Amino acid sequence: MRLRWVRGRDSLLTETGARAREWLGLDDAGNAVARVIHLDGPMTTARGRFHAVALDDEARLIRLLPRPPADGDWLALIGGRVVGRAAAPLAAVRHAEAALQ
Repeated sequence: MRLRWVRGRDSLLTETGARAREWLGLDDAGNAVARVIHLDGPMTTARGRFHAVALDDEARLIRLLPRPPADGDWLALIGGRVVGRAAAPLAAVRHAEAALQ
């Protein structure tokens, strides 16, 4: 089953600019059937390596950044079930489409 893929709500800042962190696979009726999401790993800056990032000024809300799995930073999801992992988003898209057939 071929899906139409669109960018999700969130983006990831890279050296080359903003990249999609989430892709949504839509069927012919426009319903979201599958998702491909990027797992964030620890952040490395000139000041060091961080495993959590503050989301507000007082650091009351934080986002944890665990190490991604060795088999890829991108997860292919159908419903809430992981159907594949990949190092690149297009490979994860192919995992999701193959799981629907």
